[in-house]
Amino acid sequence: MSDAYTLNISGAPPDFFDKMHELLAQLPDGALTPGDTPTVEAAFTLFDRVTLDAKHLLRLAVEGNGRALGADFRAQYGEARLNGATTSLTRHLQSLTKAGDWPESVPRVLISTKAGTEGWRKTHAFSMAPALVPVFRVAIRRFDKGAGDPQAVVDHLVALFEEMGRPTRDAREFAREFLEQHANDLAAWLAQRTGPQDPGPESAPPTEG
Repeated sequence: MSDAYTLNISGAPPDFFDKMHELLAQLPDGALTPGDTPTVEAAFTLFDRVTLDAKHLLRLAVEGNGRALGADFRAQYGEARLNGATTSLTRHLQSLTKAGDWPESVPRVLISTKAGTEGWRKTHAFSMAPALVPVFRVAIRRFDKGAGDPQAVVDHLVALFEEMGRPTRDAREFAREFLEQHANDLAAWLAQRTGPQDPGPESAPPTEG
């Protein structure tokens, strides 16, 4: 007999899922596991392959200790890009599983919960199994440190342009032109992302005078 169960909840108010998540968070480590927990290397590979929107969704889940609110994503990117993010996760997860690089016992990284009237309902939140959170946290940190390979950036842009229907030769030219044109902007973005956060005026040292 399988130890895996699916719980379907209909008509629950949005705060029901928040309370459920709070209860799950109180369980001791190891109380809930997704089966064969994937390795950090597998999580890194998945994070590296998915789209930027999917990466952002995974970051939200890790930063929320296993919970990403759909409203937070929609506020920045919209509904259509949320659908694209989940599609990217599903596609690459299936690819890794088929290749034997991801455990079949973990068919999903994020599980959606919906709230509202019956019929079509927007996703209220995405939950990540407690055992997966520390794995992806390490994988994302490793990804952010990066290996500093400029060619990897070029290859990624080329792939995007090719998906838009551009020939490979034109795609490479467009990719290099893009990087040259936005080099300063990208450097500033990276410095802001990896540098210390601005403590704000409240924690600034007092001025003399």
